[in-house]
Amino acid sequence: MKKVTIITPPEYESILLESLGKASITQLKEVSDPEFDNLRKGEEKIENYGALFNELQTRYQKLVELIGEDFKPSSVIVEDLKRFSLNPREEVEHSINELNHLIAQFKEVKDSYDRETKLIIEELQKAVEEQTSALEKEKQDILGEKTRLAERYEGLKARLESVRALEPEQLKSCFAAGVAKKESTERLQEYLARNPDIFSKTVEISSNENIIFVFGSEKGKKWVDALFLVFEVKDIFDVLNPSDILLVLDPEKRRETIKKYQEELNRLKEEQARKEADKALYSKIDEFDEEILHLEEEHKRAIEKLKQSYDEQLKKTEAKYNEKLDELKEHQSKVLSRISYMHEILRILSNPQAIVLRTKVISILQGWVPEYNIPTLQKIIIEVESKIGEKLFVQFEDISHEDHNVPTPPPDIKPKFLKPAWTLTTLRGWPSAREVNPAYISIFFFSFQFGLMFGDIGQGAILLVLGLILTQKYNRGMMSKLGTLFIPMGISAILFGVLYNSFFLIEEFLPYHAIMPNPVEKTTRLMFLVFQIAVIEMIVGLALGAINELRSGHKWGAIGEHGLGMILYIIGLYLSAYAFIVDSKSPVYGNFMGVLSYWTFYIMLSGLILSMIEPIIASISHGRFGMEVFGQGIGGLLMTFVEGLANLFSFLRIAAFSLAHASLALAAHIMSHGILGAGGLVIMNVIAMTFELISSSVQSLRLLYYEFMGKFFHGGGVPFRPFTIRRQK
Repeated sequence: MKKVTIITPPEYESILLESLGKASITQLKEVSDPEFDNLRKGEEKIENYGALFNELQTRYQKLVELIGEDFKPSSVIVEDLKRFSLNPREEVEHSINELNHLIAQFKEVKDSYDRETKLIIEELQKAVEEQTSALEKEKQDILGEKTRLAERYEGLKARLESVRALEPEQLKSCFAAGVAKKESTERLQEYLARNPDIFSKTVEISSNENIIFVFGSEKGKKWVDALFLVFEVKDIFDVLNPSDILLVLDPEKRRETIKKYQEELNRLKEEQARKEADKALYSKIDEFDEEILHLEEEHKRAIEKLKQSYDEQLKKTEAKYNEKLDELKEHQSKVLSRISYMHEILRILSNPQAIVLRTKVISILQGWVPEYNIPTLQKIIIEVESKIGEKLFVQFEDISHEDHNVPTPPPDIKPKFLKPAWTLTTLRGWPSAREVNPAYISIFFFSFQFGLMFGDIGQGAILLVLGLILTQKYNRGMMSKLGTLFIPMGISAILFGVLYNSFFLIEEFLPYHAIMPNPVEKTTRLMFLVFQIAVIEMIVGLALGAINELRSGHKWGAIGEHGLGMILYIIGLYLSAYAFIVDSKSPVYGNFMGVLSYWTFYIMLSGLILSMIEPIIASISHGRFGMEVFGQGIGGLLMTFVEGLANLFSFLRIAAFSLAHASLALAAHIMSHGILGAGGLVIMNVIAMTFELISSSVQSLRLLYYEFMGKFFHGGGVPFRPFTIRRQK
């Protein structure tokens, strides 16, 4: 990461910011160099570009809405930029006045278009209403004729059936008779039956009506009258004429009346038949609906013709409006382009990320740029200089110890499919600019430790294939990150599976003896091998810690508990344990007290001493010596002794989980030769690919984050967020 300083005349500031924002390669920051302090105190030019942008934006958006589209900004005009730089508020107010004038002009054209369009639409509505009114009138005429014919036909039919139904004896003996709807007849009879002094009889006279006769004593007449009222029973005189009732009492005249109604009904049917011959619409009463449907279809066609006619008028009006709009835009094109450019300048300058130290004479930008982006930035500067015809001052500097919150860009991980594995590091923290970026290191050691615990060729292959499938299917999100991690985990599991000679928990599957010690049969040897691996990992981590201390300016920190001191302690501890436990030729083999005087112990002791004196030497070199540094020294000694010992023994969990994996293989072997057969092998593999896979992954993470990365990685960095100009919507 490099610090870049760019000095430009204030009128070219917006051009420079625009180019930097489009490239998105530089994170701007507050100008912090001491040589610019005088400018900040006395000559700094403070202008609220955000407020100016908001003032212009309101009117600008109004104009865009009227026109219906944004307009292209003009090219760079140096004189306009200089004028804007000298007095931004005056230029913005001038642009707002021009916008108001343009809005009035475009609004006049739009209002004219709206008025013409409104008149056309009103004429169309009026014509449609007239057509609809005529249709409704014709429909009402047809419906009226249909109703009259139906009423006449149904009325005659009802009278005929009523006369037929009325027997003289019944009419003489009943004290109440009426016409009721069929749906209410049953309930009416239920209520009538509740009175023991009366009984009733019904006779059907049409598809939806019955005549009901009520017989009994006159005591129940009020009860019957009330029920007729509730159930809306029509009086029989509403169906029959009084003369019909009288005729019923005379049998001869009753027969004549029936004959007369039947003849009239037949005549109506003949009349209907004649109409059917003349016009098919009148084959039945219901066929009046066909005529109405025909009228509605004709109405619909007429309306469509009206709409087409008026659509053409609307299109002509719109074309005329667009022509006027284009003429006005062409006439005002220079003003529109200049205002659009002014709007774009203010949008850039008002960006909260556009951190600039402004004076009346110069504008100063400072920021951070990754080293691999420096050629691109230099190219951008050359392009800006060619636009403005002047040279800019550009200076690149290394990060100094006075620089704080220096951002760190994500590493350019190769191959690209491994990029999501960067999450393995960021979960622990974001590396600072002065730290060694552990992206590749974390992926390697995590996968290495996992393979030690989960070494199996077949299961590793499944993990690898699953990772490849997930990375192909998911481009982002948690599944893509898991898929990416499964690939190195699967490869590591396969490699160690070859060393363990294990294939789907079948040991000695391949025709050679296992290279790695069997965790069940050679547990002690495996534990010491893991102990050696732990020493190597911790030394690598401490060496990186020493480098980070030097890069951070803490040169004495490299010799203490985060550097050489802990390294010597770990090496001495390992050599002492080897001489005491493993090396039978050693003079201190099995002699614990002898180890305390052996040369390996002095290596341990020198490491502890370095960890103790490191804070004392650092304090003296900085001129801050005090009694508290002795406490810090003792703390450093104790931390080195306890933490180093605990970390080394913590790595033995690798041997423990390797033993668990080998135990599953042993159980699978026993079960597959028992009653379960091949099913036992399948069950154990399922357990390995679920529970053991999760536990091995968690333990690998724990060793990576605490025992390894804890030696050098602080993760207090700041992500690199370049200055970016978003495209205007």
